[in-house]
Amino acid sequence: MPNARLPLLGALLALAAGGVASQARADACSDLTGAKLDHAAILHAETVDSGRFVEPADPGKTGKAHEDLPAFCRAVGVSSPTPGSHIGFEVWLPLQGWSRRLHMVGNGAYTSSIYYAQMAQRIRAHDVAVATDTGHQGSKLDFGFDNPEGVKVWAKLAVHESVVAAKQVTRAYFHSTPQWAYFSGCSTGGMQALSEVQTYPDDFDGVIAGDPGSNRTNLTLSFLWNYQHNHPPGDDAHPIIPIAKLLMVNRQVVHACDALDGVVDGVINDPRACRFDVAALHCADREADDCLTDAQVSAFKAIYAGPQDARTGRQIFPGFTLGSEGVQTEPNQRLPGWSDYWADTHHPDQPDRVDILRRWALHDPSWNWWTFDWGHDVDTVRTRLAPLMDATNPDLHGFRAHGGKLIMFMGWEDPVGAAQDAIDYYDQVTDRGAGSTLQAKRRATQSFARLFMVPGMGHCAGGPGATNMSTATRDSTPPISDARHDMALALEDWVEHGRAPEILVATHYKDDVPGGDVQFQRPLCAYPKTTKYIGGDTSKAESFTCIDRVAPHPA
Repeated sequence: MPNARLPLLGALLALAAGGVASQARADACSDLTGAKLDHAAILHAETVDSGRFVEPADPGKTGKAHEDLPAFCRAVGVSSPTPGSHIGFEVWLPLQGWSRRLHMVGNGAYTSSIYYAQMAQRIRAHDVAVATDTGHQGSKLDFGFDNPEGVKVWAKLAVHESVVAAKQVTRAYFHSTPQWAYFSGCSTGGMQALSEVQTYPDDFDGVIAGDPGSNRTNLTLSFLWNYQHNHPPGDDAHPIIPIAKLLMVNRQVVHACDALDGVVDGVINDPRACRFDVAALHCADREADDCLTDAQVSAFKAIYAGPQDARTGRQIFPGFTLGSEGVQTEPNQRLPGWSDYWADTHHPDQPDRVDILRRWALHDPSWNWWTFDWGHDVDTVRTRLAPLMDATNPDLHGFRAHGGKLIMFMGWEDPVGAAQDAIDYYDQVTDRGAGSTLQAKRRATQSFARLFMVPGMGHCAGGPGATNMSTATRDSTPPISDARHDMALALEDWVEHGRAPEILVATHYKDDVPGGDVQFQRPLCAYPKTTKYIGGDTSKAESFTCIDRVAPHPA
C-alpha cells in the first residue's frame, strides 16, 4: 500500500528546495507530522474538529477550554536556527474557508505561554494562526542566566523563525502562500512587533504593537529606580508608600483632572493636560489616610519623574503618568497600579525583574541592588543588554518599502511601561519621515504607521476607560465586528484596501463584563490628536471629536 504521507512530505521537501508544492491535500493534517523544514520540523499534527480545544496543562491540571471553533489542523513544531536553540511554535490551519491570511499572536512578560485565546480568535476568523514559546519553557528568567544567546532567541529570533516555518507549512498544506501576513501583540508582544518591523521588515504586511516593552533595558532600570525610591536607602523591609495611599492619590488625581475633556466619567482623557501637584497632599504635622508624609511625597515625585542619569540629569526612561498610580484593571485588584511592578510580587523585598540586572547583565548572583550607580552602571547594563533585547530603532524604511502598515496603541494609565515611552518612540519615527516640516513628516509617517493612545487603560487592557477594541490582543472584546470597533479588522482594511484608520471606537462594559451591556464608548484618535466632548449623550462615541494635542505637562 502506498505511503499516504509521501505526497505532502514531497511537497515540503520541494518547498525547502525552492519548488512549488502541487500534490498536498488540504485535509491531510496528520501527514504534517515529521515534516522537515529547513532547520525546523513538525513534531505532531492533529485535526481538531470537535469545536473545542483544551489548552495543554501541567500534569494533574486541566487546561482552559475554548469553544465554538471551526475545524482546524493543529501542527506543533520546533525550530533550531542556532546551536542549542529550541524554538517551539504552533500553526493552526482552518480545514475550510481559509481567509488567505496568516496571523501570528505575541507573548507576554518572559513566559513561554502561548495565548491560546488569541489563537482561537484567529481560527474563528479562518486565518492561519501562529504562536511561539519564545525558545524556552516556563516564566522564570533563568533561561538568560549567563546565556546571551538565549536572551537573543527570546527577544529577536523566536517570532521570525516561527513565522518563516509557518509560511512554509501553510504553503505546503494549501498549495498556496498566505496572501497577507499579520502580527498582533501587547507588552512583550508589542516588543516582538516592533522588533519585527525593525529587523525583519518583510515578515509581516500588518502589525499591531500594543503597550510595547521595546525599550526593555531602560524599562528594567525603571523598575529598580521605583523600588529604590519607594524604600529608605538600604532598607528592603519597609516600603514608603502603602497601597492605600496609591489608591487615595489616584482618587485625588482623577477628581482634579477628570473634567478636562468636558465630561466627568472617572477617566483622565489626556494626563499631559493635568496640573495636579502631589505635594498638595502633604501632611502638615501628622500621618493620616488622606495625606502624605515628606517621604511619601518624595517617593511619588521620583516615580512621576522617572530614572535619570546621576552624571547629567538626562532622562533614562519616562516617569509614570498622573492617573496610573492605583489604576485597577479588575475589581478589587490585590496589587493595583504601581504596586504590581515596583517590587517582585513573590519576593517583595527585592526589585521586580532584578535577575535581569543581577544575572543577565552583571553576572553576579550576590550583587546588591543598593550599590547600583546611576551613572557608569547604567552604561554597563545598556552595553550588555540593549543589543540583545531592545527594539528601539526608529528607522522603519524597510517596513514601509515592503508596504507594511503598523498600528501602535498605548494605555495612558499603564503602570508597567510609561505611556510617554510609546509617544517618544513614535515621535522618533516621525522625525525620520520625509519632508521639511513637522506636518509633512507626520503625513509621511501616518501613511504607514499610526499610534492610538487609550485613556483610562492600564497595561494592555482593563481600567476605568473604554479599553475594548481588538480581537487580536488579550482581554479586549469589541461589541461589533467591523473595522471601526475592532483594531484587527482596521489593520486588515488598511493593508488590503488602503483605508487608514482615523478613529477607532473603544468600549467600556457595564460591571466590566466582556460582551455585556455597553456602559460607554469613546473614540480613539490617531496621535497626536486627542478627544474632546462636544455635547450630547456622554455614553456615545459620537458625542466626542478629535482635536489637536494639548500642550505637554511641564517638567
